[in-house]
Parts: sequence; C-alpha cells; structure tokens
Amino acid sequence: MADLDLDLESFRRAADEFDAAKEEVQALLDQFTGTLAQFADAFGGDEIGMLVGMAHDACTEVLNECFTTNIEEIADYAEAIRDMADGHEAADNENAQLFNQLLTELGG
Repeated sequence: MADLDLDLESFRRAADEFDAAKEEVQALLDQFTGTLAQFADAFGGDEIGMLVGMAHDACTEVLNECFTTNIEEIADYAEAIRDMADGHEAADNENAQLFNQLLTELGG
C-alpha cells in the first residue's frame, strides 16, 4: 500500500477558506436583501400593486431561504473539514503513543 500523507494544516486552511466564503456570501445576501427592501413599497396601494408586492415578498423570502440554507451548508462543510483534521491528528497521536508504549515494553 502506498504511503498516505495528509497535510492537516491544508485541511484547516481549506476550512478557513470555506468560512471566508460563507462570510462573503452572507454579506452579499445582506446587501442584496437591503437593496430589495427599498422596493418593497414601490408597487403602490392599488390592487395590482398589492399583488405585485405580495409576489415580490414571496420571491424574496424563497431566495433568502435558499441562500441561507446554502450559507449554513458552507459552514457545515468548514466544520466537517476541521473535525476530519482533528480526528486524523488525534488518531495519529494515539497511534504514536501506542507504538512508543509498545517500544518501551519491548525494551527499546
């Protein structure tokens, strides 16, 4: 079997980059939502304007839910990558400790 060399710091950097992407997408969503809010009352108070306003609100809500779900998933990816790095590091440390203990017991 070929040697497997995992660069755990690369895992952690990737997780940090996912966090940065999440923050960037959240900022863009907040900016977009703020811009959309400016148009919320622009449809007028007549029956057609109210219907258009309701459609605007429904579309805005669906869009917000979609992006919020994606932002949460990006955060979950970052956490999973960090957990993977931590798990591999803990397993490596435990294995090293076991081998050192075995070596000591064998008189090495």
